[in-house]
Amino acid sequence: MCLFGICAWLLTPKKQLKLRLGLVVFIASNMQKLPLYIMIHNTDCLKFLETTPDESFDVCITSPPYNLGVRYSDYKDTRGDYVEWMSEVWHEVCRVLKPDGHLFLNLGYSKENPFDTYKVAENVPWKLQNNIIWAKAVEVDGKVRGYTIPHQSKRYLQNGWEHLFHFTKNGDTPIDLEWSGVPYDENYGNAKRNEKRSGRNYRPTTNCWHITYKSKATKYITAEIAGLNKHPAIYPEEFVEKCLKVSGLKKGVIFDPFMGTGTTAVVAKQYGLDYVGCEIDKDYHKFSLDRLTKIL
Repeated sequence: MCLFGICAWLLTPKKQLKLRLGLVVFIASNMQKLPLYIMIHNTDCLKFLETTPDESFDVCITSPPYNLGVRYSDYKDTRGDYVEWMSEVWHEVCRVLKPDGHLFLNLGYSKENPFDTYKVAENVPWKLQNNIIWAKAVEVDGKVRGYTIPHQSKRYLQNGWEHLFHFTKNGDTPIDLEWSGVPYDENYGNAKRNEKRSGRNYRPTTNCWHITYKSKATKYITAEIAGLNKHPAIYPEEFVEKCLKVSGLKKGVIFDPFMGTGTTAVVAKQYGLDYVGCEIDKDYHKFSLDRLTKIL
């Protein structure tokens, strides 16, 4: 039976960074302690990044507020300086990522400011290596598969996708095609022939991923992952897993400056990776702590 202990220290930001403390989780199995560092900070990400050394993290998987006026618990999702603020954040994030690191940036679409998403992406100092579509809901063979937030507008189609921008320092960082790929369909007649021809038993993934929300009835995001003060924009664990597999990271640190209810942290724990995250909202921060505690 595993024993779990959670220790948290209140230190200055400099000491937190120097000692890699915050929320430090030790997993003990057979009385041998193996350290798994999960540090989550209830603070503005820019304040945290100001004291973070260069090249601290391996991968960043994140989804910032979209500036759509969405109702969060505390945060007001309307900023007149949104593009400028985002530019400052991503310049700092790229600074603290290692040169062979990966930034996976999930951004939504605004009908009021439809080009802001591209302005944000354009201001990221790293190179865009892969432009990925997260297809949350798609029409296939006469059926809509997946879930999207419904609206009653007579002008707009239901929005079934979001952007996922994959940035690397120079746009030429190797990715893990095998780990992120999918196995050949056994029912596909040419599977064996293709395996023999290519020398691999998988198909590389594409830049369009159909990943649906986790929910009990595919109609709402449950309190299990959203909390009582329901977070309005949570990506699924499978979404984070796919990004992680593209990066090929097997050992290292994942960073999320907008951790919300802790989905990226949960996946990091599942894959035995260290994690550092920031969340400015005290309710979501507390929920993340409780959520992580339950699975440790």
